[in-house]
Amino acid sequence: MLELIQPISKRDQVVRAMKQAILSGTIEPGASIVESKIAQQLGAGVPLIREALIELEHQGFVQRTPYKGTTVTKLSPADVQRIFALRVELEAVAIEWAKEHTTDADLTYLRQTISRMEDAAKNLDLPQFYDCDLAFHRKIWSLSDNPYLIDALERLVVPLFAFFVMKTSRQQKSYVESASMHARIVEALATMSAPELRQMFTEYLSTWKDDMVLLLFPEER
Repeated sequence: MLELIQPISKRDQVVRAMKQAILSGTIEPGASIVESKIAQQLGAGVPLIREALIELEHQGFVQRTPYKGTTVTKLSPADVQRIFALRVELEAVAIEWAKEHTTDADLTYLRQTISRMEDAAKNLDLPQFYDCDLAFHRKIWSLSDNPYLIDALERLVVPLFAFFVMKTSRQQKSYVESASMHARIVEALATMSAPELRQMFTEYLSTWKDDMVLLLFPEER
């Protein structure tokens, strides 16, 4: 059976083109985004470029600074350490609070997301893996039912995810192991108490922090 052709808006085409340029290194981390220049290169209007940049900021690939403009996300080893110092505490709280709000439908959604992660791992589709990974964590954050916590995690973690995608290329085994770890988190969410969940997540993130720093900055070994 043939797949239906999905209509893609001009904005989505611009987002895809810019994202591919970032992931391929054509536009490097830390580079300034000049809207008029990008518009000329893509044959699109500046308003469309601005719309695309809003979406790319939502995905973590660019950072917009008032009065300074937009740059491609770039983090230093110290930035990653500082982000994780907060992430370990805040995301562990998020999953602890998520426990009382999680329904069977939420668990089903998380398991389906993991299934897509597994498919992406098998196909070595890193962008798709990233999208599913981020969707998984955003679901956990939303279940905390605390908009201030969600906002803090969005600002902290999303650029970290995007920078990781830009800078690393792991072996298939590590993607499969990551999907497996996320599956264990879901089963823990279904069976563990809230304090147990917080402890488990704290230990998981603390270990992942050291692995991430080495993957992002091999010169730091």
